[in-house]
Amino acid sequence: MNISKGVSVVICCHNSASILPQTLISICRQQTSSVINWEVVIIDNKSTDNTYQISEKILIENACPVPYKILKQPELGLSYARKMGLDNSEYEYILFCDDDNWLKENYIETGFSILESDDKIGALGGESEAVTDHPVPEWFEEHKRNYSVGKQSENQGDISNGHGVLWGAGMFVRKTALNDLYRNGFYSLLTDRKGKQLSSGGDIEKCFALRLAGWKIWYDERLKLKHYITKERLRWDYLRKLSRGFGAQKVDFDPYLHALDNSTVNISEYKWQSQAIKLFRKLRGYGLRKLITLNSSSEGDNDILRIEKTIGRLKELLKIRGDYEKE
Repeated sequence: MNISKGVSVVICCHNSASILPQTLISICRQQTSSVINWEVVIIDNKSTDNTYQISEKILIENACPVPYKILKQPELGLSYARKMGLDNSEYEYILFCDDDNWLKENYIETGFSILESDDKIGALGGESEAVTDHPVPEWFEEHKRNYSVGKQSENQGDISNGHGVLWGAGMFVRKTALNDLYRNGFYSLLTDRKGKQLSSGGDIEKCFALRLAGWKIWYDERLKLKHYITKERLRWDYLRKLSRGFGAQKVDFDPYLHALDNSTVNISEYKWQSQAIKLFRKLRGYGLRKLITLNSSSEGDNDILRIEKTIGRLKELLKIRGDYEKE
């Protein structure tokens, strides 16, 4: 089936009424040439606020220059919302714009041009800058990539065999590539964020799957956006929870990393028991005092974030131990 050339901007929202307006305004202000067809697809992912009503109000008030649709996804989870956006989009290039992403006015035009230049690009991302109304903690600069902020790679262009992955904020994907994955049996091992839960990793997983299918992962710093960070997300305990989620997601990345020959886990040790023992030993290496005082540790202590990642991986490993070796 032929898919029309153009861009479908997919925005997945969960209780986003307070932060969505500026994102939608940035989309309405996009400057594109007349040859580019595009649309806006908003997925209301089981919101309990007035996200749906606010979305329509802002698009009308700002004279959205293209067709738009607002759909409701009753199954909570970012991956479910994005799949609905994919299934209900009209165009070949899907732009996943988070509800807190403020796109530079040439974002759609630039992304379209890059994707048109190479039909093997499966995913494309750019650079983001943090914006907030609140004081930024000292540790934020060091850990900003955990918030999808900053440069995604030291090199531009094809990063498939380098950094190899992109975050979902402002990521373009080729619909044909994703459809081919699903047609060939791909299913996500992750559900991404569910409301306030901080599980994640669906963006990275898609990049792994696209690479295995022979598509390129591309990075270009001409693509720029501002990423709004709320006060809650600038708290140290939020970063700790985020780190634990990062640790958990890595368990599901193991089969991809093995297939890409980029895993630190020896194939002969691909048993949940041996992995669990290694993680217990790693935790012990931080010292009993550090573990006992974990909940009262000083803000900015990077060891705490490493411990959280280790605990996250260990808990996820034990949770899926029966399926780990099958993956």
